[in-house]
Amino acid sequence: MFTSIQVTHEPRPVAKRVPLHGRLHAFRRRIVAWCVRRLLPRPPNVVGAGQLPRAGIHRILLCRPNHRLGNTVLTTPLMAELERQFPGAEVDVLGSGAACRGIYAGFASLGQLFLLERRALAHPLSTLATLRKLRAKRYDLVIHAAAGSSSGRIAAAMARARFQLHADAAGMPPSAHFAARPVQALRWALGADPSLPPPPPDLRLTAAERETARHTLRQVLQGDAGEERTPVLVVFPNATGSKCLDAAWWRIFLDELLRHVGPRRVVELVPADGRSRLDHAFPTYFTSDPRRLAAFIEAAGTYVSADCGVMHLAAATGATTIGLFGATDPRRYAPYGGRNAGFACGDGDATATAFQVARHLLAGGGTDS
Repeated sequence: MFTSIQVTHEPRPVAKRVPLHGRLHAFRRRIVAWCVRRLLPRPPNVVGAGQLPRAGIHRILLCRPNHRLGNTVLTTPLMAELERQFPGAEVDVLGSGAACRGIYAGFASLGQLFLLERRALAHPLSTLATLRKLRAKRYDLVIHAAAGSSSGRIAAAMARARFQLHADAAGMPPSAHFAARPVQALRWALGADPSLPPPPPDLRLTAAERETARHTLRQVLQGDAGEERTPVLVVFPNATGSKCLDAAWWRIFLDELLRHVGPRRVVELVPADGRSRLDHAFPTYFTSDPRRLAAFIEAAGTYVSADCGVMHLAAATGATTIGLFGATDPRRYAPYGGRNAGFACGDGDATATAFQVARHLLAGGGTDS
């Protein structure tokens, strides 16, 4: 079993009520998934335990058409595992969203990138054109990397391949963490030990990207009163829906955290709408480029936020990444590897959460910039 995640096990509070639009969206997804399962029976080329050969796998298609940044980042462990198991292969990716190109740019094995629109069914002509291009190629292996993705299942079924692998393959040992499942499935199909920890998420930043980010960080901190040797803490006080922690919570959390860990130069990452969530109490940084953002976080050294796509991006760098989990399960989504950790904060007690995070950082979980 995959056991390398550091998570504090606080008693979980009663779940927050999900808004009506969220419940309708979840219901729609279940209906679509049910229809897809009925209309697309198990293909005959789906491999079982130990049935995938190690030789002759040269052309691979990874299907993960999801526009969310975090879900895309969480496929990088699978990309790394594919390079390890099939070092001479080329991997095409069916994805979605503008961030895909940046996320996969560091992988030498990347071949063609097929991109679907965010709502593929609302753009039928574009979707059909992309699927037609995909259908024109032949693969040795197609991987449906996310169990709950109906679009991924459809695309995997349409692709022409000798072998097909599903992340939710029946009989595969279960994994708690979302990023580990397709890696475990691949090892299971190869007859390898699926219980070993998966590779960590990794954007494979270049030396030039890192150097540019260090220069940018120095510029952002020019107006900060802290000494240059004072460690830097980057925070992203934003997330979607019920995962978001309000500004008052963040002020209490940061006051308490800095009281415990000592002086830190804090930088706030600004979300896509360009608005500071902390009233510009700290220097701010904004970029729409995921690789520049990742390099900036790595240059800072320590990152804290609620569960969100930027958290997963941070975990794919060398920075210590702390994830705060209220509405979601840290066992499935906590940043893992290195000094990363996830902390439950669903009880709303910012002071207690700050103490837990401070204890982790002071025990060696933090890094100096």
